[in-house]
Amino acid sequence: MKVKKEIIKVNTTFEVRSIGEGEEKQTHLQGYALTFDSLSEDLGCFREIIRKGALDNCIMDNVVLNINHDMDKPLARNNKFEGIGALTLTVDEKGLFFDAVPTDTSYSRDLITNMSVGLIDKCSFAFALDWSDNEAQTWDWDNGKRGYDLRTINKIKEIFDVSIVTNPAYESTSCTSYKRAKEDLESEKNNELRKQRLKLELDLI
Repeated sequence: MKVKKEIIKVNTTFEVRSIGEGEEKQTHLQGYALTFDSLSEDLGCFREIIRKGALDNCIMDNVVLNINHDMDKPLARNNKFEGIGALTLTVDEKGLFFDAVPTDTSYSRDLITNMSVGLIDKCSFAFALDWSDNEAQTWDWDNGKRGYDLRTINKIKEIFDVSIVTNPAYESTSCTSYKRAKEDLESEKNNELRKQRLKLELDLI
């Protein structure tokens, strides 16, 4: 079965840092790939929150840091533990912190230049939920006062990549998740209406 990947835009700050001296000096990219309990931007009629604890049992053993989710432009990977190309992921009270020593490639140098002058300053990450787990996500449907439906992500099954992005946007998979949940809600409403009609018909017999 093909895993359904989703991509979430993260409004966090990160920085380019130089650590060490002389020949030991290395460029590090550091920041939060995601933050807990923070409301996302409007994703087209809905917003999202990732709850603290969502990463407690998350698979993160082969995560790639790349540019614009392009797997042909890797910067670092977390199964490389030190040196150039190493990516360290740490879950703390705020969220998922990353510390990467990017590869010395032309696209990496271009990225660092653009980040240093503030042209690129956003992250996103690709993940999957366990769709067989009803507690992985919940939906709070708008009653007309809030102006948007709210999706709460309680459990993330796996993270595939963290990406530094030029123009972060949600993939159509997130919209598909919303559409699927909305269709399920309408189906439940229709089933309830059918039950009520059937009950009325039986009461009239």
